[in-house]
Amino acid sequence: MEGINNIHWHDCEIESVVEIPSKDLLVLNVKYPEKWEENYFVPKGIVFEGYHSQEVNEIPFVGNPTILNVDILCEVDTPFQKEGYFKVKIETNAGDRFVVAKRVKLLNDQVSI
Repeated sequence: MEGINNIHWHDCEIESVVEIPSKDLLVLNVKYPEKWEENYFVPKGIVFEGYHSQEVNEIPFVGNPTILNVDILCEVDTPFQKEGYFKVKIETNAGDRFVVAKRVKLLNDQVSI
């Protein structure tokens, strides 16, 4: 998946999730570890482009979930397009999230609608 290795996933705190269906986007608004060694976090957006679907398997949780690890599980076919989509597992301290999309990138700010 294009862009996945350009993001420091570990310790990102998920503050909100925004889906923009008309643009095939899913945005995770996070507190991003800008200077991890200094415990300095800034608001950023992690954007999944060519977004197809999301599944959330998390337990009820006090506070915001924090990302522990991200892995590409596999390349998948969708009903409408047969290539270029990847299933990503996002492990958090509350459980797991699965996203199917083509690309991911980091924004310098969060997204709201």
